[in-house]
Amino acid sequence: MTLAAPLSTVVPGWTRGPDAVVRAVVVVPADAPADLGVGVFVRDRHGRWFQRTVGGLAPGRHEVAVAVGAGDPLIAEPGGARWSDSEAARCDRGGLFFWTATASRARLSVHFAPAQRATPTHPVPPRLLDLDSDPRPAATGARWRVAFTPSPWPANPQQSEDFRADLVVVQPDGAVLRLPAFQDQPMRGRDRGDREEVVAAGPARFQARFRPRLAGTHRLRLEARWAGGGVVNADLPPLTATGPAWDGYVRVDRDDPRFFSVGGRFVWPLGPNLRSVWDLRSQERLGTTLTVDRGSLAYRAYLERLAAAGGDAVEIWMSSWNLGLEWTAAWAPYPGLGRVNHANAWRLDRVLDDCERLGIRVNLVLNNHGQGSEKTDHEWEFNPWNAANGGPLAQPGLLFTDPRALAGQERLRRYIVGRYGDSPAILGWKLWSEVNLTAGTREDIRAWHDQAAARWREVDQGRHPVTTHWSGDWRNADPVICALAGVGYICIDAYHAPVADKGWLLADLLHGGLHTQPRGLARFAKPVLVTEFGGNWDAAPVPQLDAEHRSGPWAALVSGYAGAPMLWWFEWIDQQERWSAYTGIARYLRGEDLRGGRAASQMMATSAGDGLWAACWSRPGRRLGYLLDRDWGGSGDDARIWDGITVDHGAEVPPGPVGLEWWDPDRGAILERRVWKHPGGALTVTAPPFRRHLAFKLWRPEPHAP
Repeated sequence: MTLAAPLSTVVPGWTRGPDAVVRAVVVVPADAPADLGVGVFVRDRHGRWFQRTVGGLAPGRHEVAVAVGAGDPLIAEPGGARWSDSEAARCDRGGLFFWTATASRARLSVHFAPAQRATPTHPVPPRLLDLDSDPRPAATGARWRVAFTPSPWPANPQQSEDFRADLVVVQPDGAVLRLPAFQDQPMRGRDRGDREEVVAAGPARFQARFRPRLAGTHRLRLEARWAGGGVVNADLPPLTATGPAWDGYVRVDRDDPRFFSVGGRFVWPLGPNLRSVWDLRSQERLGTTLTVDRGSLAYRAYLERLAAAGGDAVEIWMSSWNLGLEWTAAWAPYPGLGRVNHANAWRLDRVLDDCERLGIRVNLVLNNHGQGSEKTDHEWEFNPWNAANGGPLAQPGLLFTDPRALAGQERLRRYIVGRYGDSPAILGWKLWSEVNLTAGTREDIRAWHDQAAARWREVDQGRHPVTTHWSGDWRNADPVICALAGVGYICIDAYHAPVADKGWLLADLLHGGLHTQPRGLARFAKPVLVTEFGGNWDAAPVPQLDAEHRSGPWAALVSGYAGAPMLWWFEWIDQQERWSAYTGIARYLRGEDLRGGRAASQMMATSAGDGLWAACWSRPGRRLGYLLDRDWGGSGDDARIWDGITVDHGAEVPPGPVGLEWWDPDRGAILERRVWKHPGGALTVTAPPFRRHLAFKLWRPEPHAP
């Protein structure tokens, strides 16, 4: 080997063996520089590098032997991540590097020795070191953290069989929470313009997160257990939280389980499907430009534009190409099965923190269907559970039944709820996207959902509702899964063929999805969300897509959905500045509440006959209504002006005062408003001239139903 001095000279040649020791014999010639030094490096398959200097080298023969283990002070370059058994297990190749400040082309001889069996080490007594808690005063509704370093450090921090730690909290009312601790690798992000660069920024530790809901003193204890029987129980100083009682999580409403509420306040989620930063299908079908993948920074830009338009909800996927935590080690920077991608874990933290700041809720998708499919959008060929990639499963359907897969899902579940479960930005946990496109049998998928939904609710401190999702439209939803007690709400698609091809008008599809008898999803008395729509799965002509984007939320509102349908084509929304479709309905809904045992959707008669789709959400004393030009809603054709249209509100309406507002759905502005005294009997109102669509509010100033 010839020195490249004064540059460092890297000599690879070591491959990890059972002892994990880099051994080499180095012969230094007499003409070598006097300041020649040597160091050891190891790296993983993605090039992540740790190194340690060994010392100077005089002329002669030298034996170098450095153990690649937790006791050696190897340093990550760059970032300074802590070296541990966990890092050592990932680093499977390495070698030596030589340095000198002197220009030299001296020839050295380097021979790496074969691996040997490791020498047994003395066991380390279990301890929790470097205990560090959040220094800020605790407040209800605010995250509080405690961090610590387990010793010995587990070989795989995600394997609860190796190490498991929980923060046990006894709340002021006596209720007990057990919160999973998780490995936290501090990261540092940098905006390169073309991407978000995320690198380790210090030693890894374990962390537990807690968000107090009650004022008063909380008693805390850390409980840790190692493989082999080591146990540490450590009482922490009491935590006293101040502030009003808090429950800022989305709940299925207790009194009207068709809707969501937060702290008793009605909420109606409104926004698009932001499943990832970019979408190839949008580029192919709509000609959009692929958004530069700047990770959490790209999401921040999307979210801020949505919030400015009045939106408050999105769907985000933890997919292999977006914010997934586990995937094949062949894809950088994933470390492989059973190990967390800490860069993505850090990014998801940033995204959820931004959502919390902006008041946006996230329908968080844990598994996308391609991961479990060999056919539709198939990704099984890359899945680390696949035996072809070194995993334990021969077939993707075994993800739903194999005990090893179920145990792996439980380990990842503990990590996710420990790290993100306290976040009020999470609307709910979506177990699968389009689960009917996976390879699992119907019976296996049903049994899996029953068990998985129950476990998410058991371990999640925020007790966020749990859901799953089916492709196509509402007719594909599995009624057995919809009825499960652990499934709090139902998610479906609303894709359809064009009306001209004997397909659906979106408004008819939405209304029928709830109210078609006897199969409509309203029979489950649960919130129903459409989380993908916009023409068919392969999009639609832009005029039709525009009409559906603008009319879909209104049709869902008066049909009784728990939130607005989420348009799939988010890059089209963003690049053509179509965020304002959320503004009008957000203004219209301000101060409204759809809940009530007697509240229901009603189709309405108008003088336009079949030309208009008309429906309202009616509850005692108040109606929220919507009129839609069927031609425009189905194709985007908006040439017609509707003038003098009357809307029938019933033949036997009691006498009394009636209030009426006509609204422009696009601007969220009142066009006309009046209050009059109805004499009793038939109640028919005349709409102002309009094109495309029109909304109204009809109410009784006194508590009488119109």
